[in-house]
Amino acid sequence: MFVTYSSNLQGQFRAPESVRMLWNSADISRCEYSFLVEGVGLEDGAMGPVAHVVSDVATLQMMRAGEQGNFLIVSNVHIILSPAKSKQGSYAMELLSEIRIQGGTESSPVYEFITKAGEVYTSAPS
Repeated sequence: MFVTYSSNLQGQFRAPESVRMLWNSADISRCEYSFLVEGVGLEDGAMGPVAHVVSDVATLQMMRAGEQGNFLIVSNVHIILSPAKSKQGSYAMELLSEIRIQGGTESSPVYEFITKAGEVYTSAPS
């Protein structure tokens, strides 16, 4: 989950689906992983490129299925990994090719994130 503070709110206005809030920043320091979702969709009534950052697999899957968000087509999904997950000492972002559920964890899913480069990361706590 992302954390924001009211002092970071830069403005808000009514949009067709809800109230749009413009934030100066969001804190992702407690996220072990999140996703940057890119594609084509409707933004303020016009079709064009759109991108959203989400913090969970369920929301990502709903966006890819067209059940949430303003996407008509999802073209790329990148995983953003915390320093603990990336084992690089800094945040890393990689293009995803697949998300799988580890066998035997269906009731409480543990996900495997496979990148285009062939790296495999897990949602299991570090």
